[in-house]
Amino acid sequence: MKIYKENKLKVEEFLIVSFFTQNYKDKADRLINSLNNFNLNYKIFEVPTIHYSKSDKGSNDINYCMPKLIIDMLKQFKIPIIFLDCDLVVMKEPKLFYSLREKNIDFAIYNWLEDSENDGYLPVKLKINSEKGEIEETYYINSVNVKLLNNPNKEGQLFSSGGVAYFSESNSSINVLNEWLENIIKYPKAPDDQLLDHTFNYSSTVRKNLKVEWLDKSYCRVFWWIFSEPIINHPGQMSHRVNDNFFQITGKERFKIENTIKRNSSKVSKEFIIDAKNKKILKVEKGKIFVVRSFTESVYV
Repeated sequence: MKIYKENKLKVEEFLIVSFFTQNYKDKADRLINSLNNFNLNYKIFEVPTIHYSKSDKGSNDINYCMPKLIIDMLKQFKIPIIFLDCDLVVMKEPKLFYSLREKNIDFAIYNWLEDSENDGYLPVKLKINSEKGEIEETYYINSVNVKLLNNPNKEGQLFSSGGVAYFSESNSSINVLNEWLENIIKYPKAPDDQLLDHTFNYSSTVRKNLKVEWLDKSYCRVFWWIFSEPIINHPGQMSHRVNDNFFQITGKERFKIENTIKRNSSKVSKEFIIDAKNKKILKVEKGKIFVVRSFTESVYV
């Protein structure tokens, strides 16, 4: 792989890596500028193609998939590797990454099944009659979520967002990566984060001696998580793969539904709307808006 840009520090506690194709150059440059703001250790690679597992517009060249890059970097530098998708932006110093090494964590990623407040809130525009006449206001409504959690009485599982992932140089970490890579070779058209989940949840050996920590969503923050301050942010819309059905692609399950419980609680349920500007929870009834309550939490929109 060709190094596009890098920052090599004298003391290298971890290495941030990413790769991109030419049509993502502007986003890669944006990521690099944000890494420079915090003087982080990184190597960003320009590649001729991306594997199918990372993009449905990619190719079958396995050399350009996520676990292959991480394995190669671990072998070469023997320090923890943090993979970031090239369309992310680092907004604040990612202090957590330093503590992961201090705690000898092998693997860290965001896990929806370990987040009891994984709800995302999408904007909706409503026309309101006011003293100034009809105006349009933007509100937010609970629209994106995984309504499942790991059952505390059963073996925990992974349902990940793969834009940010931490892997140490340990044998346990490399074992995860190798099995993940094998599954990508078997099922090249399946998204890589879904194959990582399957690997973690179904392998009989991958968790052996593996020390895991689940990242807070602020480290892979998407715009719909309006109550999470972005540390590593994904600006703009998320892309969705066509025909993204893990079972249809692989004939396998992504996780064991029987090991989960239903999540019933939400910070703000779907029956309400959020006025982020005035920090109020509202309800629409018979064409009128009523204030349900106020809140004091910070909102990031």
